[in-house]
Amino acid sequence: MEWDSCLMPVGPNYTAIEAAVYECLHTGCTSIWIVANDDIAPLLRQRLGEYATDMETINRGTFATYGRGKHREVPIYYVPIHPRHRDKVDNYAWSALWGCNVSYWIKTMFSRWSQPDRYYISFPMGMMDPKEVYEHRVALKKGDSYYFSHEGKTIKDGIPLSFAITPEEWRRAKHVITTNSSVWKPSGNEMPSEKLPVEERLQSLKYDLQDVFGAATDGTIQDIKSFYNLTTWSGYVKLVSSELGSRTRRPVNTVMYRGKNK
Repeated sequence: MEWDSCLMPVGPNYTAIEAAVYECLHTGCTSIWIVANDDIAPLLRQRLGEYATDMETINRGTFATYGRGKHREVPIYYVPIHPRHRDKVDNYAWSALWGCNVSYWIKTMFSRWSQPDRYYISFPMGMMDPKEVYEHRVALKKGDSYYFSHEGKTIKDGIPLSFAITPEEWRRAKHVITTNSSVWKPSGNEMPSEKLPVEERLQSLKYDLQDVFGAATDGTIQDIKSFYNLTTWSGYVKLVSSELGSRTRRPVNTVMYRGKNK
């Protein structure tokens, strides 16, 4: 279609990118970084705004006096791919890694105490039940990498299933892409002067999720019941006709705010 795939509807007045943000709110993310270039970022900002509300604090404030005052706002940032990386390394996996990279350096500039120690990556094209994700909220914050699995497959198999990684895994995956993105033949310490054959140039530009995360470090694997791969039409049809699809609705405004936030 004319619009980006992340804006496909998964419910009434509810898009795939909004569902991915809603999932992040259930995992306890302290900030959300959406990687989108300037051609689509304004439209996403119009739909999502600049902050949302953490689900755990909403649940804790339900029966408390002045519970609204206990809600924790989660900022939403919009990050474009660096111009140097466009058409060179900006595959689907690089978008996720670039978001981690920008988050790390910006928060490090604030203080080393705000430096992130885990990254939760959610794909708009992978629809999960946020209530099921919420059950693993505590486990996602502990230990090594954490991978959601469905029918025996994880992100390592190239399926857009959400997962949490450590800074070490982020650097490993980033290295896989950057070391296979050259146009010039390596020439030791000298300035390269000869280009690689056409078929060997910018190899990582064609990498899919499995090429980058297939060799990811071991970690906790958690099987989930509900997952739909929206990268295919058949997967989208399964979601729309499923029980999850029938009850998927846009969250109320106290959780996600429509339009520009004041």
